[in-house]
Amino acid sequence: MNVPPRPSKPPTPVPKEEGIDLTSPSPSTSPELPHERDEATGMTGGVPSRRVQQGHADVKRGVQDTSRAPEADTAYRKLKK
Repeated sequence: MNVPPRPSKPPTPVPKEEGIDLTSPSPSTSPELPHERDEATGMTGGVPSRRVQQGHADVKRGVQDTSRAPEADTAYRKLKK
C-alpha cells in the first residue's frame, strides 16, 4: 500500500523574547495527529484539571506514592512464567 508523504508543517517561529508562551496553541494549517493533540499545551485553556492540581499539592506536601504497581508487576511476572 503506497501512502503519500505527509506534508511537513512550516516551522513555528520562536519568539525573540526571553520566555515562550506555552499556554496558547500555535496556529496550525492542518489537522493534528492524536499524539500531537495530546502534547498540546493549550488543550485545557490554561486551566489545570482538579486531578493535576491535587497531584501538585500532594508533591509539594511531600506525600509519597502509595501505588502498588511494583508489587503487582512482580506478582504478574511470577504468574506469567
